[in-house]
Amino acid sequence: MMNNVEKILESRGDLSEKARLAGLEKENFNVEQMLLDTLKEDFEKEAPPGTSFLDWLKSKDDEYLQRIKLESGGSTSKSKIKEPKAIRKIDLTAEFLKTADMLAKLSDAERQTISYLLNKSFNLKD
Repeated sequence: MMNNVEKILESRGDLSEKARLAGLEKENFNVEQMLLDTLKEDFEKEAPPGTSFLDWLKSKDDEYLQRIKLESGGSTSKSKIKEPKAIRKIDLTAEFLKTADMLAKLSDAERQTISYLLNKSFNLKD
């Protein structure tokens, strides 16, 4: 077997981003687990005998779910809050004219193909 590798490239970067993402995934799992435990405890306390968990959960309003307290909240200073990006202005007239110009340059068969694909994409009737 012939080896075509001339030289081994050095690896770049460290695994800090992967470690950070793994930490976030573990944190997310812990929060989900605490939430499920809380729901299970409330279900066992409140639900009449014979009621399924899903039926009990469906009977709860949005406020109930918003009021659930988890064991210990963490400091929000760990993560940086991102500032909203500036809104990019789009000149709709210019975009429309570009699209109209592009459509004018297409053949009838190409326009029919685009129309068919758009109708299929958006589940529109002919």
